Amino acid sequence: MPFQRFLVSLLGIILLINLTGCDAQEESETVDALLQQEEKPLPLWLDGEVDMTPQVWLVERSIAEVSDKEAEVQRTAELLLVAADRFGESHRMIANRSAQLEDMLQEQHYNETAVDLLAWFVDLPSTKSPHSYSALCQYYYNLRTKGLEKLAIQDSLLTM
Repeated sequence: MPFQRFLVSLLGIILLINLTGCDAQEESETVDALLQQEEKPLPLWLDGEVDMTPQVWLVERSIAEVSDKEAEVQRTAELLLVAADRFGESHRMIANRSAQLEDMLQEQHYNETAVDLLAWFVDLPSTKSPHSYSALCQYYYNLRTKGLEKLAIQDSLLTM
């Protein structure tokens, strides 16, 4: 009988150790999954496969130093709404064009953030003839890389 109690106790301890090990293993797997998720780089383009809103994607991939990410995401969401209404393009397309313009300007050593560029275009008075957001981004890039400042670019765009 004492031997049977010993075996039952031993089996109980083994079972307890195994159950504890499972919890630790599951926790370790969860931590590993979170780390892998965090290390995943942001996509260069916001396509239909990306599980992220345009405003979050644009803020996260921007070169801007943001002290209040939530406020910046909200500001970007509002800018995207206005831009989509004004230019007749999707939020995703506008976010992609803004990011592309930021990247292109960076290559030419102009440190202008995608969200600030978007705000500039939203605040731009209406041009003589309607232009798409994409076209305005291209005009802006061409004029900016020729050395024009924002006021001169605005004056040039307003005559188009």
